Amino acid sequence: MPHPSLGLPPLDATRGQPGAARRLRASRERLARIALENAVRLTPRLEAEYDEIALRRFLRDYDRHIEQLARALETGSEHYVVSYAEWLVPIYRRGGVPMKDLLALLDGLHDAAATVLTPSENELADALFARWQECLQHHRRLPGDHAGNSVVRFFWKGAGIMDDEVV
Repeated sequence: MPHPSLGLPPLDATRGQPGAARRLRASRERLARIALENAVRLTPRLEAEYDEIALRRFLRDYDRHIEQLARALETGSEHYVVSYAEWLVPIYRRGGVPMKDLLALLDGLHDAAATVLTPSENELADALFARWQECLQHHRRLPGDHAGNSVVRFFWKGAGIMDDEVV
């Protein structure tokens, strides 16, 4: 994407699939509800781990997810979903949502978006979702999203005990 302060023109909104973007925007409320239902159906622990307020926030956030997907589809540029994914990571981490749950929410959106897109538009959307998820998968490696390596934890714990005994 051209940098706006360099005086370059923005991306052309008719370059990609503007019809698909219009349909996504027109049915965003219905898609958000379907996406959350799909995410909870695919990952039942979401309903057990998050209270009603958190689920409502996820539903609210789908509005922005759908808008970014629509922008990416209409311009044909993955920049909108990739930069948005990078932007989402600290916000969801601060809210205590691990990346595996955000990926589950995106899987729900992927299934929901397929209901309004044609097969050719779906191929482009599949590529965008793959790139979006690839970006989020990278952040799953960071501490806080997984329990870590139990063998390494055992050795570090053992090293700490031995240091205390020597002193």
